[in-house]
Amino acid sequence: MVTRWIREGKIKAERSANRKEGWRIYHDDLFEFIEEQRPGLPEVMGVYEWYVENSFSMLANDHREKHNKLDSEEVKGDSTHSEELMKQLMEEKNQLENQLINMQDELNLVYEQITELTVKVQKLEEENAFLIGLYEQMDEMYQELEKKNQQESSNETPKTMERKLKKEMSIEDFKMIFEKVIKGYKSETINYIQQENKLINEIYTLFFNEDGELKNEVIDDGEYICPLTKKKYKKNLRSMLKNAIRTKLEQILNSVDG
Repeated sequence: MVTRWIREGKIKAERSANRKEGWRIYHDDLFEFIEEQRPGLPEVMGVYEWYVENSFSMLANDHREKHNKLDSEEVKGDSTHSEELMKQLMEEKNQLENQLINMQDELNLVYEQITELTVKVQKLEEENAFLIGLYEQMDEMYQELEKKNQQESSNETPKTMERKLKKEMSIEDFKMIFEKVIKGYKSETINYIQQENKLINEIYTLFFNEDGELKNEVIDDGEYICPLTKKKYKKNLRSMLKNAIRTKLEQILNSVDG
């Protein structure tokens, strides 16, 4: 596990010249890694080590001083004072041992709290991973639904086009289209056509009924069908009417020339 952490770069280490000797990890780098994995643990360990080292050193120093003092008192022959000093030393020793025991209990409590927090963090990570997976599944389902909706909308395109077809036109609007078409002919032809008052009504009634609505036979499967040319037009009603007017005029002019 440690080797894997080193290879992943989580722990800084130096490879020795001889591979059998393994890796060299400095104290600060190791505690930096511990701080990342268990925040606050290096500080707790440092405080604990400091107390242990200083407590024992203080105890040793006090013991040496009082032992020297005891030796000097024994030299003087004051045995009563030596016994009192010995009792005092034993009491202080017991107090220090109790303090160490209490510190050890507190340290164990801190370790337990860290363990509990670690378990909670792991549970949160598992829940987070579950939520991420759930989100990905929902996103896939959304993408599939969106594609399905696009396909359905593309399948309904002809019906949509049929609904958008223009199905009515007044006789006045038709006259305006008719006048634009005849402007492309010679003046003598225009005068002749204008004398034929029935021509506009004749062409208009081929496409529209008395209410100005487009006849049913002119629309087939979302497209226009010209009654004169039998050509189909997808959307442009005006183009169909213009071509129909030109076709009718050509028929009339050909018969007049004959």
